[in-house]
Amino acid sequence: MTDALDETATFARERIKALPVVPPATIAVEIALTPVEDLRIHPAYQRKISQGGMSKITKIIRDFTWARFGALSVARAEDGTLWVVDGQHRMIAARALRLTHVPTVIAASDLADQARDFVGINTIRTSVASIDKFRARVASGDQTALAVSELLGTLEISTEVAAGAAIGPKETRAVALLEKLVARYGSGTVGDAIEIMLDAQPGQSNLLTAFAIEVVTTVYAKMIEAKRDPARLQSAVADTDFETLKADAAQLVRLRGGRTAAHGVEQLLLAVNKGLRERLA
Repeated sequence: MTDALDETATFARERIKALPVVPPATIAVEIALTPVEDLRIHPAYQRKISQGGMSKITKIIRDFTWARFGALSVARAEDGTLWVVDGQHRMIAARALRLTHVPTVIAASDLADQARDFVGINTIRTSVASIDKFRARVASGDQTALAVSELLGTLEISTEVAAGAAIGPKETRAVALLEKLVARYGSGTVGDAIEIMLDAQPGQSNLLTAFAIEVVTTVYAKMIEAKRDPARLQSAVADTDFETLKADAAQLVRLRGGRTAAHGVEQLLLAVNKGLRERLA
């Protein structure tokens, strides 16, 4: 880990050398525990709280620990008002939690600088990839993530897929979906469904996509519940081009609404039910 960090730091230093020399800004920065009641949200550049934002705030409240809270980035205006530049959701959660003070990093700046800082912070912020979140949950001992990790190891499926690269045989990026499916159906059912896919289309690239895994697992779970022979599913999967199936399902979404995977399940069930009197729904 240290070697990787050293290499990254060396790379960053080399990149910095190529940049034009700019004198550092002479802005005093204050690190403080600030009363929550003193913090304000500026409507000129801050976003309105969306439904997704409300979900984020709820999660902060539910899972609150100081270790995850971090410091808010705050601007002190000329009149002394403290405007939250970064940390709006955390500030609202702090109020809901009735916290009296929160850690802040405060810099004096006018409205234009605040807006520029807001854009800069949100532009350079790196979103955490699903696979990285998954690995962190495995390391934390999360039982569902551990079950998925064990399942992938047993089936010798790799999650080391480069960004933008095609998914090779026995590779997948769909760890977030796998966690949901394992929580819903159990690792045995999900593992069996993936084995059916691998046996039906051995050596096939771009097979273990989130769409295909969800469709096959859902149909397989229905067949197990109805005590149907899963061999029919393997035969149907062998004859299915999942890219075409997804395109057809997406077209049905445009015509009828609903989810792409749900329409994919309907279409795969048609193949499974072909020639049967008692059809699986």
